[in-house]
Amino acid sequence: ATLSATQAIIAEHDRIFAVLWATGERDPNNIVEATLDSEAFEADSRWFGDVRLVRYASPVTFDDVIDANVRFGESIMLESYALSAETVAMGDVLQVQLVWSTDAPLDRRYKVFLQLLAPDGFVVTQRDAEPGGGLALTTTWAPETRILDNHALIVPNGLTSANYNLIIGLYDVDDAESRLPVGEGDFLELSEIQIR
Repeated sequence: ATLSATQAIIAEHDRIFAVLWATGERDPNNIVEATLDSEAFEADSRWFGDVRLVRYASPVTFDDVIDANVRFGESIMLESYALSAETVAMGDVLQVQLVWSTDAPLDRRYKVFLQLLAPDGFVVTQRDAEPGGGLALTTTWAPETRILDNHALIVPNGLTSANYNLIIGLYDVDDAESRLPVGEGDFLELSEIQIR
């Protein structure tokens, strides 16, 4: 019943605000958060004392899936990605769906970072999270298995209408400065996003 109720909320609402407190007692099987993490797009998570407020965006239909086949470090491959839109209004949510794989077991946990860069290179918003909303840690990835990874960025109000660059990368959870190399750099530019 909890699973069905959570899925109904995802289907019926564009935005979901989850207030999570004492979830071990209230939802010992972690059905609510696991369902939201796997079927919706977490945009923000903040702690207020012992209470966590998490904002989610309900999934959209992705029109175009882009084959990437870009290697991060020695073993991780970004197979494909999809964006909810390439033109986004201020205050709206940009959804990004990633598909990862690895060709060898991984002994380190990595976080994914997504950043929206202004024309001058300044970061206007970003999201850092382990894959799958923390449910698909890189140390659990089996070789040749596709890992679906949903992310969302809240586009701040007050930005200048312009084209912004969306970039992605991976870094060691124990050292944010230790990014995995991608080609000649340490991030991949996914798309140019027009903010209006």
